[in-house]
This record gives sequence, C-alpha cells and structure tokens, in this order.
Amino acid sequence: MAVRRLVLLANQYPFLSGDHVFVAAEIPALAAHFDEVVVFNYAPGEPAEMAALPANVSFGGSLYGMPRAEKIKALFSAHNLLRLAGVTLLEARRGRLTGHFRTFVAGTIAGMGLANDSRLRAALYEHGVDTTVYSFWGMGIGMLVPWIRGQVASVNLRLHRYDLYEEESGYLPFRPALFGRTDRILAISQQSRDYLLEKYPREQLAAKIVVRRLGSAAPLDVVPPADAAPRGSDARPGQTIVSCSYVIPVKRVDRIVEALKKLPLDTPLTWIHFGGGALETELRSKVALLDRPGLSVEIRGATRHEDILSCYSTHNIAAFINVSASEGVPVSIMEAISYGIPVVATDVGGTAEIVGTELGTGELIPADFTDDDLATKLAHVLSAGPDAYAPKELWARRYNADVNAEATAGLIAGRH
Repeated sequence: MAVRRLVLLANQYPFLSGDHVFVAAEIPALAAHFDEVVVFNYAPGEPAEMAALPANVSFGGSLYGMPRAEKIKALFSAHNLLRLAGVTLLEARRGRLTGHFRTFVAGTIAGMGLANDSRLRAALYEHGVDTTVYSFWGMGIGMLVPWIRGQVASVNLRLHRYDLYEEESGYLPFRPALFGRTDRILAISQQSRDYLLEKYPREQLAAKIVVRRLGSAAPLDVVPPADAAPRGSDARPGQTIVSCSYVIPVKRVDRIVEALKKLPLDTPLTWIHFGGGALETELRSKVALLDRPGLSVEIRGATRHEDILSCYSTHNIAAFINVSASEGVPVSIMEAISYGIPVVATDVGGTAEIVGTELGTGELIPADFTDDDLATKLAHVLSAGPDAYAPKELWARRYNADVNAEATAGLIAGRH
C-alpha cells in the first residue's frame, strides 16, 4: 500500500507566530489521518520558537526568499510556460487583467517560483507516494497552488478573509485558475461560501465548496477566584470588559475609547486590551487623555496566547468587544465564548454566524456603527442578568476545535 502523505502549506506555522494558533488546532487530527505530514511555510527569517510536532509531522522548510535565478528558471520551464498560457488566457477571458496586469505578473512569478522549489517538488511528486495537498491560505504560500502538477491525489484550499474578499484586499491574482486547480474549497463560514458563489458564478464552484469552520481549543480548566461573583451580579465592586486584536486600522480599537466616553458607569469598569501593532502608541496616547471617574484602562500590548486564556479563565469578564471593519470568523471571539463571555461585535464577514441575540452569544452592531451604537449595546450586555446569554453552548455546537479539526481532516483524507 502506498504511503499516504499530506503536504500542508501554511504562512507561518510551525513558527510560533501568525497562523500558528489556527493551524496547530488541526495538526493532531491531520497527523492521525495520514502516514506522514510535511509542512512548508512562507515566513522570512529564523523563528524564535517552533511548535512541537507530532512524530509523523516534519517541517520541509520556508519557501520564502527563493533566489531570483530559481524564479526565472521556473518561469521558462516548458511545463510552466504552457500552464502560464492557460492561466493568462482564463484571466483575460474573465476580464480580470484590465488594470491589474502588473499584479498578475508579480503573482505569477511568485507562485511559479514557490511551486518550483526543489524541497516542495520532492515532497509532492515522489514516486509511489499518494500525496494530498492542503493549502491553509489562498494567498501567500497559496499562490503556488495553480502551478501544482497533476500527479497529486487531491488539492484542498482553505479561504479566510484577506485571501477571499477582493473588495477589501484588492485584486487577487488568478482566482479562476486557483479554483480550477483545487478539488475542494474549505470555506470558514456560510457567508464566505455564499460570497464565492456570487462573486465567481462562471467557475461553477458549488460542488467544490464545503463549509468547514475553524474553532478554538477547550477552555482551560482553572478554578476562578473564590470571591468572583456571577456575571451580571451587583455584588462585585466593578466589571471587566476585554478586547483582543492587533492595533491596526482595520481593527478600529480606538473606537472603543470613544464609546467608553458615552457608556453609563453605574459601577466601576475596567477595559483590558490584548494586542499590539502599528497604532499602539497612538492608542495609549488617546487612553491617557481619558478622564472618567470609575473607568480604568489596561493596554496590555502583545501578550502570550496562554496568558490571555489564563485571564479569561481566572477573571469574571462581563463582555468581549470586537469592532473590526473586516473579519472572516474571528478566532478571538470563539475563544471568548468558550469561556462563557458574551460578545459585542460588528456585523462583518461571518461574524453574524457566531454573535447574535438569537444565538445566545451577545449583540451585533452595524459595520458602520456610531459611538452611541457601541455604547448602547455594551450597556445592554453589562446590565443583563446571568442567564441572558449562553455563549459556551454555541461554542460547543459549532466552534469546538477538536470536533471541527476531525471533520476537516477526515474530509481532506477522503474518509468523510
């Protein structure tokens, strides 16, 4: 019987950064369904730390920074020239090259170069090995997917946000060819599946797209402090709210500051933000100007993932806030609801599939919300009784990483 090998394409994993949290959740299940798993990433430099890998999982290397000579060699190989002609013709017939030719060419050179890496080719095309490909992204390392040759058993592609929504990310090169080379597309939400079908009707993707949600790990089993009061109780001296994201423009963390200026403060309130980024200094300056008795703010900056989860498990957090202008389905929200924390979030991407009154997880606000919108919904959650929301129930049904990973691994392995 041939060896069953999975070639897994990630952007950072197994480096302990970037997509590590997402990919790591699926690794044990993938390792159990294949004889061996070889991981390639697209990360520059040497990692400070790497994830521990199961015994049958190995790191094939980073494909980032391929020498220019190798890219040129890939460009002029007979196979790639023939494939390039087909990809270019398809893109032109779809009317996608106008105004985007330079981006298309750059993406083509990058994708063909990545696919021509000798280490990757050895993993993909070894004689006598039954190879399956799983690209965790449709951009970054996913740019090589259209150039994978036909010897592999199947090609599986997962799409999220930046590699999906062209209205937000701008032109994404060779989408029709990417989808054409893919046997199965894993959408992280029903909304993203609907988007693909509407955006690319000529590609006839309905039979290829399967909704396979991401998830978060089971909450830490940590006993909360003895004096912690139930959520919604008036017995405690104050309440705590949390947000967790990069501090970059799309996340709009500074809008939380403006809403807190308008939030009624019947009891003391502490806002903790986890995450750093380009706008962190600006956010700290804005917070320093706040002058509201009863309101405390802690900008924690970049924080270890395990420390964030420890905070959730040992503190009585009344609400989690996400005001991003764009999302897929935020894993940060999955983690919050796994700890029973209700959420106030913007109705963007697939967020409505995890946050909502009818889901029992919290409250949605419009993508173009006002400060009053956020303040009003947050006040509603903070004043709600302990039985008003049941966030953990939805997490258990829809966003348990172990359950979702097993379903994904079985599907990719052709056993579900």
